[in-house]
Amino acid sequence: MNENPQPEYRQFRAQVIEAITLISSAVSYEVFKPESEAIIRSMIMIQQSNLDQQDPQRSYLLSAWQRICLVMKTDFTPYLADILPSILTMASLKPEMGIEGKGAADLENVLNEIGPGQDGKKVNIMTDEIEEKDTAIQMLIVFIEELGAGCAQYIDQVSQILLGLTQFYASDNIRNSSAGALPSLIKCAKEAQPDNIATIHEMAKAYSNNLIEAMEAETETDCLICQA
Repeated sequence: MNENPQPEYRQFRAQVIEAITLISSAVSYEVFKPESEAIIRSMIMIQQSNLDQQDPQRSYLLSAWQRICLVMKTDFTPYLADILPSILTMASLKPEMGIEGKGAADLENVLNEIGPGQDGKKVNIMTDEIEEKDTAIQMLIVFIEELGAGCAQYIDQVSQILLGLTQFYASDNIRNSSAGALPSLIKCAKEAQPDNIATIHEMAKAYSNNLIEAMEAETETDCLICQA
């Protein structure tokens, strides 16, 4: 994976990452474990090599981390410090789109220009940035659900991201995922500090208030079900 770092080999390295992690998913953890450290360190090196927005390795890495986390479970926790910063950055992306004759613009402004659909519902837009953002959020959810208390130190950062996306105007999937992940964050906090009842209650209150506000603005039935 770390050979031939030239740009023309980016797609090849991305597919090598996919192949290796698919194999890791197909065998037992006992078989994968002796090779896991070298594979993970190689992937971290690639992820931290300032990949540009068009680099296919970005999206392949997101899917690859999910596979490895599902195989290793809590043994994956020590690697979070190296892996999560990039994923949090991707989940926090603020997508832009171009408006003809006006150049690049914030996505919210573009949707305001387009307006709602004929049925009054929100318009879904899919761009590479939004797709990457959605994948990064799915990855965060896997970490939270699989690693539990191992993610405790990242609860504040992840909460801030998810609470800001329960009304994400461009994607039903992102609104659904963000709302659906909040109970798992509370469970994560409870596993890490079961006696800290005040903090858990505070989290639950903040999440509930956020979801109520999101429901008041929501137009999609599926999203309302996730938020309820």
